[in-house]
Amino acid sequence: MWKKLLLLALALGFGLAANMHLCCSLWVDGQALAGLYSPLDAGRARTAAGAAAEEIVAGPAQQPRVRQRYHLRLRPPSGTVPELSAALLDATPGVERSEGVYVSGVYLGSVQSREALFSSLRQFITGQLPTWAETGYLSQELVTRPQYGRAGSQTPVEDMVLLVSGMAPVLYSDGRGYVASA
Repeated sequence: MWKKLLLLALALGFGLAANMHLCCSLWVDGQALAGLYSPLDAGRARTAAGAAAEEIVAGPAQQPRVRQRYHLRLRPPSGTVPELSAALLDATPGVERSEGVYVSGVYLGSVQSREALFSSLRQFITGQLPTWAETGYLSQELVTRPQYGRAGSQTPVEDMVLLVSGMAPVLYSDGRGYVASA
């Protein structure tokens, strides 16, 4: 009887151990990251973020300090490599997150804030609104995408508004089908 109980306990222990996942909590420059990560994914993210940072700053980049604490748990890790890479790049000196600006797929540069760009564009369009027009809009599609770049390399918002309006002239409409450019 004792042998069967011992074998059952060993089988349960081995079954539990086989379903455990090694995870790690991470701190980047003293700031705890949400979620748990696979140690393998953490290594991949550090490698990817380091290579990206060196490409951005054009030379050896100072990596942020990363601390790991390991855990065993039944559920698999929830953190992803892109999340961790983004956190590492955000903490890398000389690298900043910005918004890349594209007009019909053509890259024009980057700005610090998407909201500031769109606010300035609205002011630009409504500031030149002819008396006969009800609305104004850009003649081509404007898209912004988050990106990382060298610190201080963003285009000032006022200059970006002029670049965008040069690539996508503003069209004005009277609401009844008449459209004209400024």
